[in-house]
Amino acid sequence: MKICFIAPADNYHTAKWCKWFHSRGHDIHVVSFTDAAIDGVTIHSLITNVDVNGSDFSKLKYLRYAGEVKRIVEQIKPDVINVHYATSYGTVAALSGLKNYVLSVWGSDIYDFPKRSVFHKAMLKFSLNHAKYIFSTSNAMAEETKKYTGKKIEITPFGVDTELFSPDKRNRDSSDGEFVVGTVKALTPKYGIEYLLKAVAIIKNEYPQIPIKLRIAGKGSHEEEYKKLSMLLGIDDITTWLGFIPQEQAAEEWANMDVGIVASMHESFGVSAVEAQACGTPVIISDAPGLKEATSPGQTSVVVPRGDEAALADMLIKLYKDPILRKKIGIRGRKYVGENYELNQCFEKIYKLLIIAANQCEKL
Repeated sequence: MKICFIAPADNYHTAKWCKWFHSRGHDIHVVSFTDAAIDGVTIHSLITNVDVNGSDFSKLKYLRYAGEVKRIVEQIKPDVINVHYATSYGTVAALSGLKNYVLSVWGSDIYDFPKRSVFHKAMLKFSLNHAKYIFSTSNAMAEETKKYTGKKIEITPFGVDTELFSPDKRNRDSSDGEFVVGTVKALTPKYGIEYLLKAVAIIKNEYPQIPIKLRIAGKGSHEEEYKKLSMLLGIDDITTWLGFIPQEQAAEEWANMDVGIVASMHESFGVSAVEAQACGTPVIISDAPGLKEATSPGQTSVVVPRGDEAALADMLIKLYKDPILRKKIGIRGRKYVGENYELNQCFEKIYKLLIIAANQCEKL
């Protein structure tokens, strides 16, 4: 099958989809506003000179390329088209006049974008209603998407490579006497990094006997702000900032933590929590619906209210005092991911849905 993705080629999730389908022998093309190389995949890059981190107004320039996107797709002649991200790429696809494509929503396009103005909301509705099919990575995000369209939405959760994300990646000496906690998330407010820092500060100040160490992997717009906050809170000496790390290192980080933390204010789907569980690491999550959907609360995760550093600190203390409970949660988490979010299992479902879409397109 020849599949055309209209999506950012330099994004990890785009590459993940492309690599999986290419490994199954499919002919993969990507039409992208950014340039990148993906082994075995043909990239059609459009040089727009638009800053991907720029303002929404500057990104309106993408819309000028609707005709060019259609021309490239017509040259490719794909069996199925999968557009990723409802705004920007989704709007361009809608304006291009392409028919019968699949639109995958990502998260910020549904949770953040339509709340900025009436214009943003109208643009999202326009994008969603021009797609033939809509995919969402979680039921929680599907419910949010339904606020803007009446179309049926298929659930296509992110899977993780359980050979890569595995308890076998743990190489830390368990007798080091440290209580290592942390996260692998972008350093932006939506992921609750501020509350993680404050929770660790509570423990250091009020329970100095707990040998807590904090490790944070990721980069983002608030990196310097969070580093300054860690200094103000007096925890910079026990905090390690790892910056952006590749997946191989992320697997090692999760596996070497005593407790993983995903304290997001909202999540479309908690792939980080799935990665932590796959590594056999007990995980604390916030009560964001997308995170609860990615775990089995009370079994493979423990839940605290969003934005509540005191509750997070209390739960960390509880887990520190109960290593047997930590081990039980970690074992259950590994099993849960294998049964629900194993990479090939998830992509096989996506593949079947794309085949259905391709066959329907042939009939229309």
